[in-house]
Amino acid sequence: MEYEIDFLPVGEGSSSGDAICLRYSDDDGASWHVGVIDGGTQSSGESLCEHIKTHYNTVVVDFVICTHPDQDHASGLSKVFDELTVKKLLMHCPWDYVDHFFESVTDGRITKESMRQRLIDGHPYAYKIYEYAIENGIPVHHPFSDSNDHNIPYLDIVGPSGDFYLNQVINFRSINEVTEDSIEESSLLKRAMDAAMKAINWISEEWDDEKLVDPAADATSSENNSSVISFFNFDGKKILFTADSGTLALTEAADKIEALGHDLQSFSFVQVPHHGSKRNIGPTVLNRLVGTPKLIDSSTTFTAFVSAAKEGEPKHPNKRVVNAFKRRGGEVVATQGSTKYYYTSGTPDRGWSKAEPLPFYTDVEDD
Repeated sequence: MEYEIDFLPVGEGSSSGDAICLRYSDDDGASWHVGVIDGGTQSSGESLCEHIKTHYNTVVVDFVICTHPDQDHASGLSKVFDELTVKKLLMHCPWDYVDHFFESVTDGRITKESMRQRLIDGHPYAYKIYEYAIENGIPVHHPFSDSNDHNIPYLDIVGPSGDFYLNQVINFRSINEVTEDSIEESSLLKRAMDAAMKAINWISEEWDDEKLVDPAADATSSENNSSVISFFNFDGKKILFTADSGTLALTEAADKIEALGHDLQSFSFVQVPHHGSKRNIGPTVLNRLVGTPKLIDSSTTFTAFVSAAKEGEPKHPNKRVVNAFKRRGGEVVATQGSTKYYYTSGTPDRGWSKAEPLPFYTDVEDD
């Protein structure tokens, strides 16, 4: 069977996002399945639609996966629903799960309905595509690893499980009241972080002296840790899409992949989590997923794609993370301003040149 995966660039400045499409044939090559995983911003959503029309020669999308409700993943999907014919939507609907976690709420002033409304108001882009799907009779499937009722060929949802998701959603930012004070505090924090990024110190890193460390358990936000993790098995070619998930979510996904009877450390293609952030990945889960570090100059065994904005460096991708994937056999490719294309030899030739993989960095961020 043949398949092709496209990562489109998202963001004009330093803020990264995800806009991914893929298509793959049946075993006999007679028909193709077209999918979208996140749509990035409105502009990248438009580019995604044009890309599918031009390179996949269709206006029909068999499935859309909204991995989580953040704007840089969900906003552009409205364009996909406006311009293309979508057959199936996979997304979490936190406003529908209030009954499952309301007992954990300690604030007596909050009702179930007000909680539901907070989750709607806090995720307007995701709710917009959910409304569109419901109004237009498009089936909506809740992508949990312990259900997998979507009937999409070659796809298994390997994260999150229902229980894991509920443990994340109770800590979503939209659960808490947003006040003018908290908005101002968030703005001050962002400015401080931006200033810190400009003042980064650099340290040396060698192949056998890894500086990446396991992040703290709470380093990844609950919204990001709730991301849908998708696993495709194309005749033994194993593909993993991680979205913005963190180490806890990735560990649960590894458990699920093994429970499905698949070996880890045998992927053909892996999405680097959260645009290459060091807050989402560490040596322990990497060793389990893709293997332990290899000898220098060993051949690559898989491809790792990272969605990173053109001006995302040095935050996206973090050089420690790039090095960690490379020393474990990954050829690391970043979007950073242009569409990147991963494909099998039987797919149509677009005449594109081979992407230049990121190097191993001898100077990395000291933080």
